[in-house]
Amino acid sequence: MDSDNYPTIFHIDIDAFFASVEEALCPALKGKAVVVGGLPNQRGVVSCPNYEARALGVRTAMPLTRAYSLAPNAVFVKGSYGAYERYSRRFIQILHNFSPLVRAVSLDEAFLDANGCLHFWNYDPRSLAAAIKRAVFEELKITVSIGVASNRVCAKVASDRSKVIARAELEKRHDTGPPNGLIIIQVGREKEFLAPLPVSVIPGIGKRTAETLEALGIRTVGRLAGTDERSLTKIFGVTGMYLHDAANGRGSKDVGEEDRESKSISRSTTFASDTSDMEFISSVFFYLSEKIAGELRMEGLVASTVNVRMRYSDGAPLLGYRKESSTADRRFVTYQKSLTLDSETDSEFEISSTGYSLFKSLWLEGMKVRLIGIGVTNIRKGHRQPDLFSHVIERREDLLHGVDAIREKFGYRSVYFGITERLEGESRFYRDLHEQQR
Repeated sequence: MDSDNYPTIFHIDIDAFFASVEEALCPALKGKAVVVGGLPNQRGVVSCPNYEARALGVRTAMPLTRAYSLAPNAVFVKGSYGAYERYSRRFIQILHNFSPLVRAVSLDEAFLDANGCLHFWNYDPRSLAAAIKRAVFEELKITVSIGVASNRVCAKVASDRSKVIARAELEKRHDTGPPNGLIIIQVGREKEFLAPLPVSVIPGIGKRTAETLEALGIRTVGRLAGTDERSLTKIFGVTGMYLHDAANGRGSKDVGEEDRESKSISRSTTFASDTSDMEFISSVFFYLSEKIAGELRMEGLVASTVNVRMRYSDGAPLLGYRKESSTADRRFVTYQKSLTLDSETDSEFEISSTGYSLFKSLWLEGMKVRLIGIGVTNIRKGHRQPDLFSHVIERREDLLHGVDAIREKFGYRSVYFGITERLEGESRFYRDLHEQQR
């Protein structure tokens, strides 16, 4: 088998995904510092800076005001989340042209198993990686960094390190472009590759775990690999076994096909002004649900679980946050709730009504809200199961498919339901919201 002698697990990660998509949509942005997340006069945080902006000190999750102070000449954009999801789907489709075994792990990264097809590339992982890079760039005009190894853990670490090393080389030439990195770990060299790296490179090791390991004098992966597995298990439970295996270059080779049931489709928005207007919030929930339902129907999918999330204006300390915590600490706390329906759906009416009910169960009356979001999970191909009222459901489905067809031809605003009329009246908010969900 290929995997006995050649590394066949690829981890492909799009470089600065959101910013790269914005540059692909507007080539005039190439070479400029781009900050995705919002306008500089808006509250909020940076979702994704491109590498030109990173060279100026801008980082993900940084307040927009701070980003503006560091890069006042950067281009700030709110973000086109609908476009990001479309690009993500096209990215996965491209990978499927190289192997049937692809698993997306987020919008901008995926694993690919080349075992069984590497012979088409003369058993040369570098040739296959180059072909993947070329195909993604030719179709999407974005670059990817790739790690190749014998298992998923090492492939993920390799792709992450490829970005670090490639960026260091580019900085020597004063080049602020994307890394477009590639690292291949040959079979049998996994432990050697990992040994000098800090323990934080191992997927799943967060800040607390790293601090615990450091307190034990374990700072490098090599030191972790040499630590007795039983000692690690006493401290970390079953996670200790994973840490020991990962540090020794062992990991799962099972990629499997992408499973949409493990994925989600979601939409969210941050209000320009905090609000407790429930009629307005209900309208926004329906609008966001329309976007989700439209995507489900377009792909022939149904979902059975609805999730909502929200943030209060001042973090809602009554919901469990310590009173002594600062407002700044609390305001980015997100409250979430989900519900699994009795039957699967692709209807905005069911998604929005369920989501709005969940929201009301989280909401403290009178308190203002700064962000709401709604999404669906447990997604699969197919149609809803018929029931006693299936004839009513079929009529509604015909109506919704008709609305989809009209909007596809004439645009979203060519037809809309009465519940969103309030948003039409608030033209500036509607325009901003529609741009976010594009």
